[in-house]
Amino acid sequence: MQNPSSANEPKSANNLMNANDSGTTNADALETNGGAVAPILIVDDHSLLAGSLAMVLAAEGCAVRTLKATTIEQLEDEIEQRPPAVTLVRIQPGPSLAHSLALVEISANSGSTVAVLSDSTHELLLSAAVNAGATGLVASSDLMVETVDQILAMVKGEQLLGDFRRGELLSLFRTHRVDRDNRFMPFESLSRREGEVLCLLMEGHSVAKIAESSFVSIGTVRTQVKAILRKLGVNSQAAAVALAYRSGWPDADPALPVDLRLRRLD
Repeated sequence: MQNPSSANEPKSANNLMNANDSGTTNADALETNGGAVAPILIVDDHSLLAGSLAMVLAAEGCAVRTLKATTIEQLEDEIEQRPPAVTLVRIQPGPSLAHSLALVEISANSGSTVAVLSDSTHELLLSAAVNAGATGLVASSDLMVETVDQILAMVKGEQLLGDFRRGELLSLFRTHRVDRDNRFMPFESLSRREGEVLCLLMEGHSVAKIAESSFVSIGTVRTQVKAILRKLGVNSQAAAVALAYRSGWPDADPALPVDLRLRRLD
């Protein structure tokens, strides 16, 4: 019978040892060496990677739980019910990045030690994760034994990032955010239609052609162009197009907040 006080014990390496080999699986979760507490939580919709990592960590004596967290609420419920000592969150550049970073922040705020799993080792991606509360990045492209060693080091209380390195990354993120704000913020005020018109102007379409293809009057398009010029602080269509290209606006991912548009990260 389980000691009732075990759920309140400190989450340390000693708590990771569990003789129970019975795991439970369902569509959203996989548990190995389960107990009253899940010391390691892997949040990842890449079931093959998460499952393989969980099995290897279980062989090392760790109690591991994987979660295909698709909502903030799902992760919050999991953490509340079974507080982890270490949480690994998979993040990738692209439209899902902002959501993944929110999961990192929630995990860090819960008191768990958080690292991110990613195929990318780009400095800006890591800096965004550290800003959200992560203490390190575990490259999923590394050999499994190296990945496991890093995770076990975290379980023992070791930091993957030193204070100096962490400061460097936070400084990089702040610089990047200011740069992104300066470059993209003027475009944030454009309506969806104004953005579409600007894209058409960038493709070389005239106001008359835009009006014809959109089945609206030339006057309507001219009004939209005037709004674009006013919001971007320029005096001509050519200047608006040049500013958009210079800022990289056409390639920015509109699904992300202005300070996290890292779509081009490798």
